[in-house]
Amino acid sequence: RRCTKCILPETFPGITFDEQGVCNYCRDYQKIHVKGRDALEELIAPYRSDSGEPDCIVGFSGGRDSSYMLHYIKKVLKMNPIAFTYDWGMVTDLARRNQARVCGKLGVEQVIISADIPKKREYIRQNIEAWLKKPDLGMVPLIMAGDKQFYYYAHQLLEQTGAKIIFNGGNAFEKTEFKLGFCGIKEGDTRGKGLLTGISRLNKIKLPIYYAKQYLLNPAYINSSLFDTLHAYYSSYLLPDAYVYFFQYIPWSEEEIVSLLRREYDWEVATDTNATWRIGDGTAAFYDYIYYTAAGFSEFDTFRSNQIREGLITREEALELVNRENIPRYESLEWYARTVGFDLEEALDIIHSIPKMYESLYSR
Repeated sequence: RRCTKCILPETFPGITFDEQGVCNYCRDYQKIHVKGRDALEELIAPYRSDSGEPDCIVGFSGGRDSSYMLHYIKKVLKMNPIAFTYDWGMVTDLARRNQARVCGKLGVEQVIISADIPKKREYIRQNIEAWLKKPDLGMVPLIMAGDKQFYYYAHQLLEQTGAKIIFNGGNAFEKTEFKLGFCGIKEGDTRGKGLLTGISRLNKIKLPIYYAKQYLLNPAYINSSLFDTLHAYYSSYLLPDAYVYFFQYIPWSEEEIVSLLRREYDWEVATDTNATWRIGDGTAAFYDYIYYTAAGFSEFDTFRSNQIREGLITREEALELVNRENIPRYESLEWYARTVGFDLEEALDIIHSIPKMYESLYSR
């Protein structure tokens, strides 16, 4: 069963339906307010460099949003950005090629801060193997903890370069509150807060309590990745949110972004999916496979539901899109398992054996 307005299913954490079948997330939704280019120009005016020296940092993964953001800041706003990339071992070759294309054509300096990649991949492997011993959807984000030091190093780079502002390409369509929901946490509207780090103080306490309980239930999580995970939590939720969220000022348009990148930069798309979101992130295919298999939806369902609420696409279009986007990306799954070092077939067997949330609803 899905909401009659958006496409969120009844397995979505905290969801309820009214008599018309409309979900509470649609009923409580607040339209996105874009501040506009004039507001952005006013914000950056004191920081713009007349000498050509770097005047801002742009968080840059090579994905569609950060690539478009870098293009706009350099070509439209006429600023002098430094592109910042944090390589934690799950940046794919496709992402690297797109980074090179965009930075090369724009003539933008790219600063790449690399983790100890073999160690990071070992942490991922340990946590995947621990998760497979006792699968829990609330603990899936643990395998992505290694990338969160991006925020920590972004703060450092801001100080080291003398730049005054740092841009982040997160946008309100990509909110994935269900990841907290599977931890038993409902996060209210974070509009006006940091899109990526802005959860309430109470939930910043509840979340580590949930994780601590899972660690006690499954001691395999107590491994050499523990301190890295704690640093990830600090970087995500305790560091001050110093970012300018680009898409709070400039309207986000999937068609415009992708078409411009393809036309101007020969931006590369993945060969194993029609989607253009998360294609440079080596972990995405794996965790979305888990969510889709166990709960019947993935990040794409939340993303498309937000587009419906904004009137950008119809419900029918959204269903057609997610039916394609949720097709398993076997090429990416194989790359991920080979790179991290775990047995994919064994992992898939365990994932397939997880009791399906949508089956349990109908067995009552």
